[in-house]
Amino acid sequence: MPALLKYNAEYHDDWAWSLALKGATDEEVAEAFGVSKRTILRWKEDHESFAEAYQRGKDVADAKVKKALYQRAIGFEVEEVEEVVDIDPKTGEIKPVRRRKITKKIVPDTMAAMYWLNNRTKGEFSQKQEITLGGKVDTSPMANLTEDELRKLAELDQGQDGK
Repeated sequence: MPALLKYNAEYHDDWAWSLALKGATDEEVAEAFGVSKRTILRWKEDHESFAEAYQRGKDVADAKVKKALYQRAIGFEVEEVEEVVDIDPKTGEIKPVRRRKITKKIVPDTMAAMYWLNNRTKGEFSQKQEITLGGKVDTSPMANLTEDELRKLAELDQGQDGK
């Protein structure tokens, strides 16, 4: 079905919410609607219901990602159901399916924890290193001597080597 060129709240609001929930950018929403990015920006300004639906979709998606990141940071457990079908080797007869629940422990992820802490504590756990140079830089004691003074010292040195 071709995209509608005029804004239609019943059509575009729900679709914008759905696309934003999937993480779509303004460009991707515009492409889905068959309009320009400028049109999407204008619709967000001109139509409050469109802007709200689009933002609600983004908020839900962001909340899901934050929850998943948090769970990876602290670790979690997941329950899986394992189904086993037994076959009698002599007759080839299939016996009833056995099911058992298995609880798996997903260990905390260090990078997720660092990312979470860095963002939640305003950079307290940042990996960024700042190097500041300061203080006095010692130079050669001869740096301030004139050329004549340096020549005299060189002559003195040559005189001592010749002894």
